[in-house]
Amino acid sequence: MSTLSQDLSTLTTTLSLVLGVILIPLGTIGGFLNIIAFSRPNLRKTSCGIYFLVASIASIALVLTGQISRLATLSSTSTLLTTFWFCKLRIYLTNVFGLLARGLIVLASFDRFLFCSLNVRTRAWCHSKIAIRIIILLTIISFILPVHILIYYELRLSSRSCRSDVSWVGTYDLSYQYIFVVILPSSFMFLFSFLLIRNLHNQRTRLARKLQTRDKQLIFILLSQIVFYTIIHISLPINMTYNRLTLNLDKSRDRIAIENFLSFLINSELIYIYFSTTFFLHTIVSPTFRKEFVQIWRKPNSIVPNVVTAAKARRQRVQATTIC
Repeated sequence: MSTLSQDLSTLTTTLSLVLGVILIPLGTIGGFLNIIAFSRPNLRKTSCGIYFLVASIASIALVLTGQISRLATLSSTSTLLTTFWFCKLRIYLTNVFGLLARGLIVLASFDRFLFCSLNVRTRAWCHSKIAIRIIILLTIISFILPVHILIYYELRLSSRSCRSDVSWVGTYDLSYQYIFVVILPSSFMFLFSFLLIRNLHNQRTRLARKLQTRDKQLIFILLSQIVFYTIIHISLPINMTYNRLTLNLDKSRDRIAIENFLSFLINSELIYIYFSTTFFLHTIVSPTFRKEFVQIWRKPNSIVPNVVTAAKARRQRVQATTIC
């Protein structure tokens, strides 16, 4: 093995360990803080709050499933990578939780678009009971779409990897990544955000005027998610396309080592970084989100009149609609 190949192999192992140790607590703590914020009574009663709440749970599951299993395989004595069931189940579950989390973010954007409509029947879709039914349906779909992994993926002991050599499965995988990981989520997020902004600017109702001071916070949260998501995920199908097109080419060991290292970064670590940092992204771009989260830990220092308390409750409800 050449020096470059050895160096990249060592670097991959080191990065797996370091990023795993960082991303597991980062993603878990950030996810639980999101859960706490969106579990507040004034947020969990909204359909948007429910979408973000379940998305936070799915993100935690994705980070833990992917990173803990990766750390468990770093030992030279570990036999997990040569275990048939582990090979398939790890890839399958990370795909399931990834699809679910992405779909819920899209639904949250769609929900806010409907919520700002002037049509009463359209706004009626923004109901917690409807959101729960949609989440159940999305969960079922998320478990079905990557089921080919459980059926056609096989363990390759020589390369300590899990993949399928069936040609149509490779084509399906590539299409699946392009459509459900990049094109549909990013397109729908951009579309719903644009329509939402247009609705807010076109409305001239009293409620719309009250919400105008908080429109930027809503826009920042949605657009920051979209931009961050697209930047992180756009490289995934590009890398898969390259690997697919160059599969039968004769390659040097150094080239193979470089490609494997880039695939390691693109196909796994960048994705985990995205799902581990959503709470911190919300906190950075939105003062409203920060204030909402701070209120969780703030204890009242004095007894206030009922009129003041009621007014504060109304303000919190308005904030809840704008955060989501």
